[in-house]
Amino acid sequence: MITLAKVGAGFVFTVIVIVQVWVVPGIADVVVQWVPELAGLRDAGVVLAGILLSCVLAALVCVWRLLTRADRGRLFDDGSMRWVDGLVGCAAAAMIVVVVGCGVVFGAGAGSRAVLLIAGLAMVVGLGVALLLGGLREVLRQAVLLQDQIGGGAQAQETPSR
Repeated sequence: MITLAKVGAGFVFTVIVIVQVWVVPGIADVVVQWVPELAGLRDAGVVLAGILLSCVLAALVCVWRLLTRADRGRLFDDGSMRWVDGLVGCAAAAMIVVVVGCGVVFGAGAGSRAVLLIAGLAMVVGLGVALLLGGLREVLRQAVLLQDQIGGGAQAQETPSR
C-alpha cells in the first residue's frame, strides 16, 4: 500500500510540475484576453501561482519522505518530526502566498468581493490544514515518546542486574 501511495504522490508531483510550467502561463494569457485590465497582473499571478504550487510540491516531498520512513519501519523515530514540521511550514507558506496575492490584486484595484471571499476561504482551509497537521505532529511526538519508553524498557530488561 505504501508503494502505491508513493506512485500516486509521484504522479501528482509530475502533474503539478506540468501545470506549473505550461498550464498556468496559458491560463494567465487567456484571462488577460478575456479581461484586458488584468494584463498588468499577469506576471505577478504566474509567479504567485508558481510559488503556491511549489508549496504543494514541497509538501509532496515531505509526504514521500514520511512514506519512505514508514516503509522502512522508522516512522516513529525523531527524524520524522522534521518532515511533519515541513508539512506545517508548507501550509503556512501557502497561506502567506494567498495573503500576498490578495494584496497584489487589491493593490492594483482589480479585486472584487468574490476574490476576497475566495481568499478568505483559502485562509480558512489553510488554517484548518495547519491545525490538523499540528495535531498529527503531536500524535507522532507521543508515539515516538511511547516507542522510546517501550524500547528503553526492553533494553533494561535484557541487561542482567548485579
